[in-house]
Amino acid sequence: MGAASQMKAQSAMEYLMTYGWAILIIAVVLAALFAIGIFTNPGLGVSCVAASGYTCTSIALAETGSNNVSLSFTFGQTSGSTVYNVGMACSATASAGGLPNPTTNSIATQNTIVYLTTGGAATQNGLAASVGVVGPLALTSGATIAISKLLCYDSSSDSNGAVGLALTPATAPIGTSFAGGVYMNYTLSPTPPTVAGSTNPVYTVRVATFTAKVV
Repeated sequence: MGAASQMKAQSAMEYLMTYGWAILIIAVVLAALFAIGIFTNPGLGVSCVAASGYTCTSIALAETGSNNVSLSFTFGQTSGSTVYNVGMACSATASAGGLPNPTTNSIATQNTIVYLTTGGAATQNGLAASVGVVGPLALTSGATIAISKLLCYDSSSDSNGAVGLALTPATAPIGTSFAGGVYMNYTLSPTPPTVAGSTNPVYTVRVATFTAKVV
């Protein structure tokens, strides 16, 4: 083989080596991006924006049957004080008129609220003064708790306070984007919660707004 042929072969080998490494690096980068979900359902972003004094992370939405939607997330509060008898509710709206409606203590509205134990599990639905709560959660400032499978309700507020009025769970098919609000009920004392104007009234505040894909 002549010198010219050897130089051409060497040049071709260097060309292949150079571009081969470049292609390998690109493949590794693309695999890493795919692994963290960059290319999974673009446009269906996941976010949980907490109100001042609260935290919301690790959000996930699941279809629980009949396209009903349940919410799981890690919640915390940083108000500087302890809140008691903590209950959570999920609404398909982030507006002030969403559930639970703080202007009424009807059974329908209160049944959207799930009171929590220290393990984050649901204990009872409904106003604790009426049905009782076993081991109600007290959440200190800076503490967090993982909450799972919190059923979300539609945006119809129970404005008339009718006792026993049925409220409809929110629906969204698997793979679609769903947005809403997270509401917290709490009291300022560890004694059993009561209706507004009584000794240990229940307060309601919207603690976060969220968007996620239903899986």
